[in-house]
Amino acid sequence: MTGVRINASAVRNVFRGNVIAGNPPILVANNAPDNAASGFDILNLAPAGANTFENNTCVTSMNAPCGSLKPEADVLPFANVVGFNTPRAPRGGSVTVTFSGNNLTTTTYFDVRFRAPGATADDVAFNWQQGPSASHAVPAGTAVGDWTITGVRAHADTNDHSGPFTPIQATFSVFVSPF
Repeated sequence: MTGVRINASAVRNVFRGNVIAGNPPILVANNAPDNAASGFDILNLAPAGANTFENNTCVTSMNAPCGSLKPEADVLPFANVVGFNTPRAPRGGSVTVTFSGNNLTTTTYFDVRFRAPGATADDVAFNWQQGPSASHAVPAGTAVGDWTITGVRAHADTNDHSGPFTPIQATFSVFVSPF
């Protein structure tokens, strides 16, 4: 995939003040016949000097000058560990969930893939938590048994649920309090 692809016939265009990221060379375009020339934030196929590039910022480019951003791994949020303040809680109680990883802030959202007690398939909760640590109520009607988080996806945009889940295995038990 390429963020901005400038065809060989493009001339007299000005590309100014753009921030383009998220199109690393490891991705392969599936809609461009020239797969060898894909995977750049800016890919300029036009002759040198045919277009003007000013004050653009990107991670990767070909034949287009741009100021370098940090690699995605250095700026994108990534969670690979989840922990609970207690391994079990009663219905009507609460649990604090903490995610660890890289570039996690109070504005990071977490989608979780989970398996409910007795279920045979996973389900997904989008934007289940904001920030690396948060308290969650265990409603009175919650199913009793082991709830297992099987994956997490950290993201900065509340509407972006497109990235892959990081596999995680963490179990939390819900029980009925005798009191």
